[in-house]
Amino acid sequence: GGGTLTKTEDSPSNVFATLNPIHLSGTQNLTNLSFSNGNNTVTSTQAGSPYPFAFSTLGASSGKYYAEFKTTTSNSSTMGISTGVGAGGFLGGGSNEYAYYYDGRLYNNGSSQSTGFDAWSDNDILGVAMDLDNNKIYFHKNGTYQSSGNPTAGTGGNSITAPSSNGTGFYHFACGDAGGGTPSVQANFGNGYFGTTAVSSAGTN
Repeated sequence: GGGTLTKTEDSPSNVFATLNPIHLSGTQNLTNLSFSNGNNTVTSTQAGSPYPFAFSTLGASSGKYYAEFKTTTSNSSTMGISTGVGAGGFLGGGSNEYAYYYDGRLYNNGSSQSTGFDAWSDNDILGVAMDLDNNKIYFHKNGTYQSSGNPTAGTGGNSITAPSSNGTGFYHFACGDAGGGTPSVQANFGNGYFGTTAVSSAGTN
């Protein structure tokens, strides 16, 4: 269509996740989400409850995985992990969902936890490190892990239910809406782009 081709590192032997436009997040209607940029950007079109969110196409049952997110309307956004079965009307509403909210709260099982996490603003880069060998989750803002977590050393972080006991056997990365706004969240699962802009910080592909 006359557009400009963009190189990606994705290939049959080196496959990256995207956000899944056909994976329903619990009670949410997928028409409340708009997907773009090869399904690596999701925008909420609903200002209010229930709060829609999107899952990654790939889930994991063991190992260590990392993803980054950037919000362009940060005042009501969230990111984290889920079993792939949304519950409670928002990410973090389920017993095995762990979500870092824009205002610095960590949500799990429908309740916010006092964590000392930093709030974030537009264009901050948020990292999610998922350690399914030790059943921990770590979050960073602009490269600084929150609450002195260190996923490389395996110290700090927040404990999560083992995949074998979470009901599905898997965790997916997830992101989306968490308030009264209509946020847009860009995901980098390793292909090296936020939207159409090449990633130049917070790690390599």
